Amino acid sequence: MKILYLHHESEISGAERSLRLLFRHLDRSRVAPWFGGAPDGSFAQALRSDGMVIQPIAFGRLRNLPLLMRTVRRIVKLVRTHRIDLLHANGPQTNVAAGVAGVLCRIPVLWHVRAPLYEGMWDVDRFFSGLATRIVCNSDAVRERFRGSRAWDKSLTVLNAVDLREFNPEVPREPFRREQRLAQDDVAIGIVGRIGYKKGYEEFVGAAIRLLRAGSRATFFVVGDAIFPSDAWRVEALHRQVKDAGMDDRIRFLGYRKDVASVLRGLDVLVHASEQDACSRVLCEALASGTAIVATKSGGTPELVRDGREGILVPPGDVPTLTGGIERLIGDPTLCVQFRSAGAARAREHFGIGRYVNDMMAIYEAAVRS
Repeated sequence: MKILYLHHESEISGAERSLRLLFRHLDRSRVAPWFGGAPDGSFAQALRSDGMVIQPIAFGRLRNLPLLMRTVRRIVKLVRTHRIDLLHANGPQTNVAAGVAGVLCRIPVLWHVRAPLYEGMWDVDRFFSGLATRIVCNSDAVRERFRGSRAWDKSLTVLNAVDLREFNPEVPREPFRREQRLAQDDVAIGIVGRIGYKKGYEEFVGAAIRLLRAGSRATFFVVGDAIFPSDAWRVEALHRQVKDAGMDDRIRFLGYRKDVASVLRGLDVLVHASEQDACSRVLCEALASGTAIVATKSGGTPELVRDGREGILVPPGDVPTLTGGIERLIGDPTLCVQFRSAGAARAREHFGIGRYVNDMMAIYEAAVRS
């Protein structure tokens, strides 16, 4: 089966890491993956290092009709030249182009919908869902976008997965803690991911400042950076906030890190303060790593972390309650241990890459047969 995967972003974030992980674990005796998207950027570089060939395709906003038609023609040419059996669209700017190309070429189209709908947004995917053969959502919260529409019956949920060989409780804690000059009994609290709109970094820094002013001896880590130029000001604002509070030594900015598994193992508590994540990869990775979690009860997060079982869930955008959740785990090492053990067990049962690949293969085969 030849599958052409389509993706619009050039830099690596959660959706890109999910797609790359799938590529690495597909059974190449059953699937020949092709990739169409941006030929430049960190994502293309990573795929090339894995041996993938990039078919350059430009994607843009739906209102740019001339670009949309050029994109459709490019996809149609690739499908017909290479006899592609199925299109897998991996993002909102690829879905409509893939759908139109699929109709023209009479092949099935799978949409992978990975984002919630923010307030005030027009749901393009719901409106054009008739172009998709199957719609895979990465959480039930995302699938709710299609409830009440004709797309509901062809939509389904497949939660994200992690490579349990890379993320597990056996990864050594010491390298990260030595690097950060942390003693064995020092408490390390961190937030990991992309700095951007509604990602909760402002709330995390606000909670850290509150705790430190109240006398906490923990050290806080901001791990991640803005990958979009429009978010660069957020990073600068966070640095100013910490500097103005005089807490540069206790709230440390580490920027983008490739060694996420080492970072997660080195942390005692991961804070995930995003207001509306669909299915956070870093939460899956933290569970698999055996890291205690404080997260916001929003989007698909409660489908990953159950309140009081693998972590503590708090309302989004509520700095005092977030502060209280972190403070509770700092003061209760026994509860931390319980959450770590339960999280690792949940990851082994639900978030392994083997389960994910099997689910996706079954969906591909059903779509091609339909």
